[in-house]
Amino acid sequence: MSFVFVVTSGSFAITAQAKSTSELNSEKEKIQDKIDEAQSKIDELSAEKEETEEYLSALQSKISLLQDKIDTLEDEKSALQSEIEAVTQKIADTEDEIEQTQMEIDEKQAEFDETYVLYCQRLRAMYVSGSASTLEVLLTCTDISSMLTRAEMIKSVSEQDSEILDELMQKMEEIKAKKQELEEKRNKLQEDQEALEEDKQALQESIDEIDASKSELDAEIEECNATMEELSSETSEYLELIETNEEQLEEIENEIRAAAAAASSGSGSISGSTGSGSGQLNYPTDSRTISAGYPNYSSGAYHGGIDFSVSTGSNVYAAASGTVILVKYLTYSYGYYVMIDHGDGLSTLYAHNSQILVSVGDSVSSGQVIAKIGSTGNSTGPHCHFEVRVNGTRVNPLSYL
Repeated sequence: MSFVFVVTSGSFAITAQAKSTSELNSEKEKIQDKIDEAQSKIDELSAEKEETEEYLSALQSKISLLQDKIDTLEDEKSALQSEIEAVTQKIADTEDEIEQTQMEIDEKQAEFDETYVLYCQRLRAMYVSGSASTLEVLLTCTDISSMLTRAEMIKSVSEQDSEILDELMQKMEEIKAKKQELEEKRNKLQEDQEALEEDKQALQESIDEIDASKSELDAEIEECNATMEELSSETSEYLELIETNEEQLEEIENEIRAAAAAASSGSGSISGSTGSGSGQLNYPTDSRTISAGYPNYSSGAYHGGIDFSVSTGSNVYAAASGTVILVKYLTYSYGYYVMIDHGDGLSTLYAHNSQILVSVGDSVSSGQVIAKIGSTGNSTGPHCHFEVRVNGTRVNPLSYL
């Protein structure tokens, strides 16, 4: 098959240690510088009007950098969203605190008003009773007993007035302090609201930049795939078109690994035993000419198997005896593919077929025709993409042929 060049559309990657928005922005700028360099190379090669592997490699380099930029932007977007959530919660908490402080102020004001009314009533009573001095009040007493009683009452009244006055002053200070606290909270609320608006604006800019980068990425992928098809028509190295759905590719790989693990365990469990993966395999096609090797194409892009360029409808043979553990008919990636378990952790995969002649569970013998050559899935021409896996992991097929 060809290399599986994965491009995601942006996913929220959670790292062990989250980067700050400033760090992400710095990283984004460095990636952009590399993108600009790649674009300069593309412009230079494009001016030569040659669809070369060097031009394809430059396109692929830019696509990879664009994806790095999108991933960084997605991380930045996620960081901003988290920050917005935190500030929003902070604002809500501050608003609750303001409401609570205002209630406390209202309660203290009510207490003050009540005490002030009481104090005013006492002053009014003293005024109504006249302005006689303490000495005058005592001298009007008819006997010593009355004098002592009045003296005690005056002392009591004086002390109570003093306590009420002290209480009034204390409540005034408490109200003043609470009002100051309230003002500080309102100022902090205003600052948080302004910060929230700034974060929202930054988030929108990040989203806009993600959309623009994805549009640029799609355009470059289209150009890259067109270049691949052009090159494939001139050579026997049939490439696999770039895919953007990472979830589909991950699902395929997980299914392949699960099938290999289940076969090794013999119980359908993906956590079964593993083998050494030793064994000798035969060629899967009549052709022995390898058009694309493992683990890279001539352009340097990853290639997880080896390709045999054979005409459509030619035979695809089982490389060794074994049991068919996976048969899939996809319109993307591997296309129509077959996977055979050969025991001891060793399995083989045959992709991009036009027809599949076996079913899951079939026992096959070495050299048995299991499929017909095709170009299904993301392929630019008819060929057999052949993979060898040990316990589900790709290895070099040439070590077994």
